[in-house]
Amino acid sequence: MKVSRISWPYPHQMPEKLLKACGDDFASIRNQVQDSLAHLYLIEGENTHVWVVTRGEELPEGKELVIVCAAGHGMKDVGQLLIDNAKRLGFDSIRYHGSAATHRLYSGYGFGGVEVERVYKVALGGV
Repeated sequence: MKVSRISWPYPHQMPEKLLKACGDDFASIRNQVQDSLAHLYLIEGENTHVWVVTRGEELPEGKELVIVCAAGHGMKDVGQLLIDNAKRLGFDSIRYHGSAATHRLYSGYGFGGVEVERVYKVALGGV
C-alpha cells in the first residue's frame, strides 16, 4: 500500500466522503492539518482508497495516536496498517471517536478496542 502525507487541499478538491467524515468539525480539522497539529494521509492500494487525519497526543499513560477522521473504501486493510505503524512509531494506544455503529464496523476490521469515553459537543451558535 502507498501512504502519502499531503497538504490540506482546497475545499473544491476535498473528496465528499472526507467532508462528510469531518462533519461539523471540518474547519477545526482543516486548521489542525494546516497548522501541522494533525496530518492528512491518502492511503492507496489495489482495493483501497482511504483518507485519514491523525494526530499524536502525549498522555500520562503514554503516547496515543488519535484517528481524527477517516473515509473511503478499504478500511479493513488500512486498520491493520494503522496499528502496525502506530506500534512502529512508538505509540502505546490508538483512540478514535465514533458512534456505537462505528465501533461495531471497526471491530469487524480488527480495530475495535474498548469504550473509554464518550464525547459530546455543545454548539454555542455562530458558524
